[in-house]
Amino acid sequence: MDSNEKLPVILPPKNDIVFKMLFGDKRNEEILIAFLETILEKKIQRINLLNPMTKQLTKDDKLSILDVKAELESGEIIDIEMQVRNLPEMRHRITYYSAGMITEQLGKGKDYLEIKPAISIIIVAESLILESKKCHNVFSMLEKDEKFSFNDLQEIHILDLSRIKNERNETLSDWLNFINSEKEEEFMAVAQKNKTINVAFDELKVMSADKTRRMIYEGRLKQQRDISSIKNGAIRERTREIAKNMKNMGLKVNDISKATGLFVDDILRL
Repeated sequence: MDSNEKLPVILPPKNDIVFKMLFGDKRNEEILIAFLETILEKKIQRINLLNPMTKQLTKDDKLSILDVKAELESGEIIDIEMQVRNLPEMRHRITYYSAGMITEQLGKGKDYLEIKPAISIIIVAESLILESKKCHNVFSMLEKDEKFSFNDLQEIHILDLSRIKNERNETLSDWLNFINSEKEEEFMAVAQKNKTINVAFDELKVMSADKTRRMIYEGRLKQQRDISSIKNGAIRERTREIAKNMKNMGLKVNDISKATGLFVDDILRL
């Protein structure tokens, strides 16, 4: 990270590593339960974190898996993931991991009838479901015409931070505004309305004051920038190759520039 760039006073929960540190810590199960109760609209007595945030993390850890995975007392498996950027393959990937939550249960020696529902909760900062204007979309396997459920084994929730104003459930709206907040006054506005969100805000302030956790957050930002830089470099190189091929085919330089976005001088130097 650039030494001149300042880290935020309050670490942003919509960053995947901050989200995992807050909601994926065993000490914060009360916060996670309240959040899940709001999304699933049912009472949850107990929860078992299956991949809790470990104290051994350092700023150099790769942190490739940053979801929050938990098992409800009913046996349902919940997986929560924070996604700031949407990728073209996002829907396919969500479906793949959702199916994996079911198949991995059989690996524990269970019979098919013992399989418990798998619930995926994906929080996105950019709209993923363009067919709807809703903030909270819920998907399950339904009969095409009569819309009855095949079974209850697979459920996918998409929560869109860019559409919070469209959410009718005020408590869910408060939680999503908390996750989407960046400034202290924004956090305080929702924390004052909800007791558990206030607890979450207090914990977030403690996290934000912790030197090690801020280093982990800084390391995650650097990793994300490095990945973005590599991808952008690959895209630029591919664009240059396409422009070169178009030039060899005899296409006009101005037409190549319009098609690829490259400057005319750059194309002439190819």
